[in-house]
Amino acid sequence: MGNDILQAIPTLEKDIPADQFMVQEFWIPLAWACGVLIPLAALAAWWLYRRNAKKAAPGITPLQEALSALDELDAQLPPMRECSLRLSMILRTFLAGQTLDSALYETHEEFSQRMDSLSGVPQSCQLETRDLLDHLAEFKYAGATEHDVTRAHGLIVQARDLVSRIDATQKKEAEQQKEVAA
Repeated sequence: MGNDILQAIPTLEKDIPADQFMVQEFWIPLAWACGVLIPLAALAAWWLYRRNAKKAAPGITPLQEALSALDELDAQLPPMRECSLRLSMILRTFLAGQTLDSALYETHEEFSQRMDSLSGVPQSCQLETRDLLDHLAEFKYAGATEHDVTRAHGLIVQARDLVSRIDATQKKEAEQQKEVAA
């Protein structure tokens, strides 16, 4: 039994030089490298293109973004609680982008208690902005689930008018400052 195992082990020829085992075909590793690197390069190029395409997209202003979101909300007209939540988010996002107000990142209570809240909003629009956000908070926290299409549409129209006036007033004030500075 012991001899059978020893005879089963193959033996190599003694005259084969070691260099023969080290000879490697040049094209095989090159083909493997190309097979791996070309798809990776294509993926990286696609990723860079997508990333730059997002950055290079024409700058959507906070006003355009808000008006688009308001149009979408007006087309859907969800129940009052959902409508007020979404409308509040649209207004807060607009304020964060347009006036650099941190309202988007605060609770309604934090926003209401902050002394400089809405300081970037033109003076003529501050009271209406605060009132609208307070009114929306009442719907949010009251848990109003009724589907009042007329009231929801009215709030959306009010918000659309408000963001448009904030933008127009800011542009007018900026032009007046340029004239004074010149």
